[in-house]
Amino acid sequence: MLPFINIFGFEIATYGLIIFIGLFIGAIISIKYFSNFFNEKQEDIFFCILYAVIGVGIGAKLLYLITNIPFLVENYHNLDLYDTFIQMLKGGFVFYGGLIGGILGVFIYSKQFKISFKNLLLILVPVVPLIHSIGRIGCLCAGCCYGMEYHGFGAITFHNSMFAPNNIPLFPMQIVESVCNLVIFFVLFATYKRFIGTYKTIGLYMILYSIVRFTLEFFRGDLIRGIYFSLSTSQWISIILFIIGIGIFVYEHKKNKE
Repeated sequence: MLPFINIFGFEIATYGLIIFIGLFIGAIISIKYFSNFFNEKQEDIFFCILYAVIGVGIGAKLLYLITNIPFLVENYHNLDLYDTFIQMLKGGFVFYGGLIGGILGVFIYSKQFKISFKNLLLILVPVVPLIHSIGRIGCLCAGCCYGMEYHGFGAITFHNSMFAPNNIPLFPMQIVESVCNLVIFFVLFATYKRFIGTYKTIGLYMILYSIVRFTLEFFRGDLIRGIYFSLSTSQWISIILFIIGIGIFVYEHKKNKE
């Protein structure tokens, strides 16, 4: 669609620019709104976000490399492994890896500066689907995370993408997931005060997004991300997160009764 944008004579990757915008908006909302429910300094939230961003980048890249191991093993004799590995380092991320890495970044910050890990999570997690929603627009511009071949309503056709197959109508995966994540953000925002002080906001996010991701994986076209027993890596992670999300609600319910 629009892989690069020219700003003052500089060619900038649209994907990276939109991700930065999403992170900036998410950080502002976390600092100015969600942090007000907790006795934490705004500068701590800001620096914690930096830790989380580093964790997101490392985790998303590592899981992408891990999910490509079967492809590398299967095509070992037909590939220049060094060049292939370099190309993988240049592009390709898996959201769930970024989510896990981001949580680890928050955990490291909380331990290093002796701040409540729970509070930091409850301040940052609600904006994750908003950042993700904006980020998927970046995916649309770059052509990554594309859908399967599709000739129905809303089909998208790329003509100069480095990732998606060109000149073939595809399911509008990036747009659909962007809208779903935006809806999840509004649900978390609307229920935030009701669940304040508990892990239910985190559990609700896990449940809602795992359902969305598990379903949409059937419409993805970039199946290089790994398939095990007819389910993708992300679908297996979705199942695990769904179970954890339900477990959080059960735990909080029993805790409240006690």
